Amino acid sequence: MLTAAIILTSCQQKHVDNSPLVAKVNDYELRHSDLTGLVGSGVSPEDSAAIVANYVDQWIRQMVILTKAEKNITNNFERQLREYKNSLLTYAYEQQIVNQLLDTVVSDQQISEYYGLHSEEFRLTNTIVKAVYVVAPAKSTAIGKLKKILNKKDFDESDIVEMEATARRHGLTGYYDGDTWMPFFSLQKAVPITTYNENLYLKQNRTIQLNDDTTTYLVRILDYKVSDQIAPLEMQADNIRSLILNHRKLDILNRLQSDLLHEAEKNGNVKRY
Repeated sequence: MLTAAIILTSCQQKHVDNSPLVAKVNDYELRHSDLTGLVGSGVSPEDSAAIVANYVDQWIRQMVILTKAEKNITNNFERQLREYKNSLLTYAYEQQIVNQLLDTVVSDQQISEYYGLHSEEFRLTNTIVKAVYVVAPAKSTAIGKLKKILNKKDFDESDIVEMEATARRHGLTGYYDGDTWMPFFSLQKAVPITTYNENLYLKQNRTIQLNDDTTTYLVRILDYKVSDQIAPLEMQADNIRSLILNHRKLDILNRLQSDLLHEAEKNGNVKRY
């Protein structure tokens, strides 16, 4: 950032500036007015002097390199600079128009409709699961009660509440958000599940108990989707919202370009030879 500021300062010296000269490298001049705002309020005189001295030193170094480059680089950069300026101005104007006209409200219905029309674009690259689990010492007296809860045929939200309450009473850790999808590999980081066929494993194991010498892991798989299936809508809602807004931006810009072209042609400002 400092380098950019230095180069920008040196490139803006076309106007007449009669403030005291601070440094000069060939035709480039650094004047006192260029240092305005460099030091913030509340800075001690010693620190202020150090900041200014460092800035001047960096400016001199950059100008020495710049003047050497001007003498030795033969490429013509005028076109690139002109194109960059045009792009910068165009972008700034387009952003101004977009900010004025863009409707940023995206309803749940619009998200659902987009998902329905473009569902094939949202295929999973990893297996995902909805799951809850408890990690307990191997000899915990709560394990029997927890297993009974997790093995219920019609396991539901009330069972998750009971599971969490039981775990907390016994000072056990766990995860109890049964509504949120997570990558299967994230579950495997918390629970040492090993499998070479995720689809078959999850199909055959909705309730899981794993043991090692010190720890028991109790897991209930609530739902799962394997790689290449369509991702659930709730996982893609934020992404779809961004896609819809981006489409709206593009529509605004396309209309802007068409309207400006039509106006320019109508006024005779466009000539084709």
